[in-house]
Amino acid sequence: MKNQIVSEYVKYCLKSGHAPANVFLFCETLNLTESEFYNHFSSLEKVEEYVLVSRWETIAANFAADEQFASYSITEKMLTLHFAFIESVREIRSYLLWKYQDWKNPMDQIKGLMGLRSAFQATVSPLLDAASISGEVPDRKVISKLNVEALGMNLAFVLHFWLKDDSADFERTDACIEKSVQLTMDFVGRNAVDKLFDLGKFLFQGFQK
Repeated sequence: MKNQIVSEYVKYCLKSGHAPANVFLFCETLNLTESEFYNHFSSLEKVEEYVLVSRWETIAANFAADEQFASYSITEKMLTLHFAFIESVREIRSYLLWKYQDWKNPMDQIKGLMGLRSAFQATVSPLLDAASISGEVPDRKVISKLNVEALGMNLAFVLHFWLKDDSADFERTDACIEKSVQLTMDFVGRNAVDKLFDLGKFLFQGFQK
């Protein structure tokens, strides 16, 4: 029922050109009582938020059970998640174009994206922690906490780019995912800064002997 409510909400917005005025009017179109609605959502705003969250959670659950995905490097996992998310939201592109038609700055924390941000962090944080334990991603103490934020901002950037993309089969978005995720992971993973730190540590320990 929860996913059905979300689906009908998207249809309502597209057909009418505006969001439902209140829960009562929306429930009338579903032949649903308000009490039944509140069993799943506390408000229409929460339904709106769940439009993207539901798609992300489905993707995350599918890959959590995928043994092949578990064997990927952290960069491959991030690429796979980004590609899968954009593929999923293609089904509701018309709704997203309507909903986010005034979205100018990809880094704006606009209404409807905060739930996606939380869902994304819940998925990616454990993946980064595992990569840190294995040594694939360096543990930079305080800076490490910013890694998931950087990746979350990248997902928002990709979504914004895709909504503006008019290339055939969204080829430019595919390129954007490849380049932006790789760039972000270059900062998250081992890079020149870590190598310089390792060299300095090596030299310092050598002088201590």
